[in-house]
Amino acid sequence: MLKGCGLSLLLLAVIAGGYMVAFDQVFQRPEGLIFGGISGLITFFCIGALTNAWTAWSDLSLISKAEFGLQLEDGRKVAVAGRIRAEGEALKAPFSGTECVICEYDVARPEVEPSNNDSENTASDFAGFLMTPCKIETSWGEVRLLGFPMIDDAVVDNCLNTSEMRAAREFLLSTEFEDRSGVKIVSVLSVFSEVWSDDDGRVTKHMRLTKKPIDQIIPPDTEESAKNYREVMGDDEDFDDLDDETLNEGAFLFNTLPKLIEKRVEPGEKVVVFGIYNEARRGLMPRRGSTYVNRLKRGTAEEVAAKLRSSVLGNVIGGLVVLAILHGVIAFAVMNLAKEKENVPPVDNDVRLMLPSEQQLA
Repeated sequence: MLKGCGLSLLLLAVIAGGYMVAFDQVFQRPEGLIFGGISGLITFFCIGALTNAWTAWSDLSLISKAEFGLQLEDGRKVAVAGRIRAEGEALKAPFSGTECVICEYDVARPEVEPSNNDSENTASDFAGFLMTPCKIETSWGEVRLLGFPMIDDAVVDNCLNTSEMRAAREFLLSTEFEDRSGVKIVSVLSVFSEVWSDDDGRVTKHMRLTKKPIDQIIPPDTEESAKNYREVMGDDEDFDDLDDETLNEGAFLFNTLPKLIEKRVEPGEKVVVFGIYNEARRGLMPRRGSTYVNRLKRGTAEEVAAKLRSSVLGNVIGGLVVLAILHGVIAFAVMNLAKEKENVPPVDNDVRLMLPSEQQLA
């Protein structure tokens, strides 16, 4: 993943640099450099949209092959669709206790201390990946899932109940975490490559991303704060009927709670998984050193295919339209600038002091 990010940044630098050099030949500085950088950034995002469209189209073709019952071949990219099941016992999500086969969790300390109105932007303080050996029950048989997948549309739950707060605090106190509290982004990105390349289907990765004590992440009075939040907001997630004062009080209480996020795939869910088939393991397993990892999308093959068609259409139209508008604006600006230059009289480089003829003769 680090390699992919590096290549993306290199591509952005090349595109933006090319536009800046070209614009510098036409426009005055610093306008030329600024417009060139902005144009390069917009073009980069348009290329990203077209790349996403190509990926979605490739996934769509794999689903079509799977629906026709194409035989799995060793080392080939495939799509498998069906219900996902644990090969043994299912996992228990760390905060909610919900049964699942795959779980990502994320913990962040409160944005606002209960005794202080000042807010603070916080990143993740604890994070982890959990997976039990599982399989996808397809129409032609079972296919194992090896290597933690990238997940789209998983169940995402922000745990706010008092019991979940209590369970989270006990979990943090009793679990042994890897200390990755240095540069958070680099630490987390390096972990992704580890869990994605797992080859036995069992993943247990717990990371600590902060030096702050657990009492500051989940304060001892958190359960009371969660109880107060529920009393103010109620158990109904529809807040349309609440008045502004209640909403403001609820928002403040919410910001005093730690963020306990679970991203789960539950047993029996219908999924579509894209990956490379390994005949020896009878499952989907990324090649060592490959950037192509397993990707899981929730839903039936028909539902996922419909979303992919929309993605292809939206990304192609969006990318091409924005590119056309951008370069239309560029062409208009260049043509107008060239026209203005034609109307500017040439400048005599031989600059002389113009004196009256009488003084020149003297």
